[in-house]
Amino acid sequence: MKSDYVIVGGGSAGCVLAARLSENPSVTVTLLEAGGEDRNPLIHIPAGYIHTMVNPAINWMFQSEPEASSGNRPIAFPRGKVLGGSSAINAMLYVRGQAADYDGWAQRGNTGWSFDDVLPYFRKSEHCEFAGSDDHFRSRGGPLNVAPVRDHYPALDQLIEAAGECGYPHNPDYNGASQEGFSYSQVTMKSGLRFSAKKAYLDPARKRPNLRIIPHAHATGIIFDPQDQHRATGVTYHRHGKAEQIDAGREVILSAGAIQSPQLLELSGIGQAERLSGLGITPRMALPGVGENLADHYISRLAWRLNQNISLNNSARGLPLVGQVLRYAFSRRGILSLPAGIVVGFVRSRDGLSEPDIQYHIAHASFANPAKRIFDPFPGLTIGPCQLRPESRGEVHITSGDPMAAPIIRPNYLATDEDARVHVASMKIARAIMASPAIAPIVESETRPGIETASDDELLAYARETGVTLYHPVSTCRMGPVPANGDVVDAGLRVHGCRGLRVVDASIMPELISGNTNAPTIMIAEKAADMIKADHG
Repeated sequence: MKSDYVIVGGGSAGCVLAARLSENPSVTVTLLEAGGEDRNPLIHIPAGYIHTMVNPAINWMFQSEPEASSGNRPIAFPRGKVLGGSSAINAMLYVRGQAADYDGWAQRGNTGWSFDDVLPYFRKSEHCEFAGSDDHFRSRGGPLNVAPVRDHYPALDQLIEAAGECGYPHNPDYNGASQEGFSYSQVTMKSGLRFSAKKAYLDPARKRPNLRIIPHAHATGIIFDPQDQHRATGVTYHRHGKAEQIDAGREVILSAGAIQSPQLLELSGIGQAERLSGLGITPRMALPGVGENLADHYISRLAWRLNQNISLNNSARGLPLVGQVLRYAFSRRGILSLPAGIVVGFVRSRDGLSEPDIQYHIAHASFANPAKRIFDPFPGLTIGPCQLRPESRGEVHITSGDPMAAPIIRPNYLATDEDARVHVASMKIARAIMASPAIAPIVESETRPGIETASDDELLAYARETGVTLYHPVSTCRMGPVPANGDVVDAGLRVHGCRGLRVVDASIMPELISGNTNAPTIMIAEKAADMIKADHG
């Protein structure tokens, strides 16, 4: 079997590439996805993420290694294993980040990746329901539907007002000219249903005769030309227990994400030569940055008990839940239409910063067991802060030559003094907002961590012991011009020292962007598709 382009990974980036590259009827495109179709109905109901995040049928269910910086405990590291990838199981927030993020990419030597360069691709990808015809930043007509949260709630309205009292303004479009402030979230939804990259890009394209989609195809390695050991010519994969392969006439494109793209490179002999030799893998190309430079957002959660029944807690059980199910069935509104972060906020941890360095995910709900999303029996509200630009860096590496074995993940959260300072500052700001006059009258008490957790050291200890990933791993195949410094792909996303091989997904981000990573990943794939087309005439 042969195809001009072989794309490994049917997630956000892979769906975009499959759709865009197959626009040319004279080329053939094959998409390999280890998971299956998105038939689970909970994928399409926005609140279904509570269950899809822990469902091994559609989730790789990775875990990080226990580390002292995060309480010596494994942390669940969900990744989508289904067509649509993590866009089929995520919280659907649409956040582009700050212009300075992308200008920083370009300043590192990645020509063509400044904010002015990437903005057209954000706009190309998007159908923003509230965009105006003269909007410089937003657009209509793209494949990906972006909508505001469908319902507003008194407790959250009061919180936005309270943030304003603390000097953090209401910002109706944090993806516009300025990110700073608080507002209801923007989400990848349409008519109250999840709008994954598969729905946006792959479904409209999949009837094209030049596009082949192979589900349940677990990629195991990259094939190289026997006469040219640095030219990729295909991919091996397992499907239904059988080893198969597909040849690539033009390119192999890895879109397996920040965990599995470096895994596939290492399995194929690309990475740290000494590490690979120690695992019995013959080194093909020495690239010390493969699997290194892992960056991720780390979130802890503070919770309050409210003195009025105006939270989601009681709506999520018993007869009220039955009512919510009926409401959603008939109107696509209510609790089942909500993302995890119903309100978001972007603030600065201290004076003198040019841009926000803290993001909040906020919901008028609280949990007796946050990991299992078991609601408290009383009304509550949760604020989850994260540092937008962490200094800490971790790693992802294989531990054997077995392609079915999960790689080891060491995020190294809160490993620097600055990361610790910003996270503690974010917790203090959240407390100040909840003590403001606009919301204080409905607050009964702080339940987590509780007011007895008062000092900076105590707050930091709570964050280390209870925080989790915000599901934004990046940079493990970092883009940049200097392989010796840890760069893995060039500005065209071609793997350094290899021909016919690219990486197109969140792993190529030179630095973690200031926000959720799904929208930038889709932008990266849109831009990559144009670069690939240009390279091949």
